[in-house]
Amino acid sequence: MEKNNAISPDHLPGLGNKIDAIHNYLKNTFSETRNDINEGFILFRGGITDKLNKTGSYIKNDLVLPVNNFIKDITQIDKEFEEECMKNGEYCICLDGKMVPADEVLTMSMEEN
Repeated sequence: MEKNNAISPDHLPGLGNKIDAIHNYLKNTFSETRNDINEGFILFRGGITDKLNKTGSYIKNDLVLPVNNFIKDITQIDKEFEEECMKNGEYCICLDGKMVPADEVLTMSMEEN
């Protein structure tokens, strides 16, 4: 049998407690670092997802929908406009993409020339 020349913590008083303290410190530091990295990835992924959703919304609402009106035939646009006017049962005016009854438009403040 070979004799081990390494000094064990049992031979030096108080060294075992110091090694345990260092081990616990390194373990806790590693755990905290891993948690911080995980939280960073979660925030990064959330930011990317949010930007993708905003981009998709922008493409759909600001780019695609107006293009659909250019693809439509003029008679189809007029037909949809007339259908919208008939829904309310009164004459409506299109303001900012919404059909507003004429009575409501007349009560709004207007600019004088």
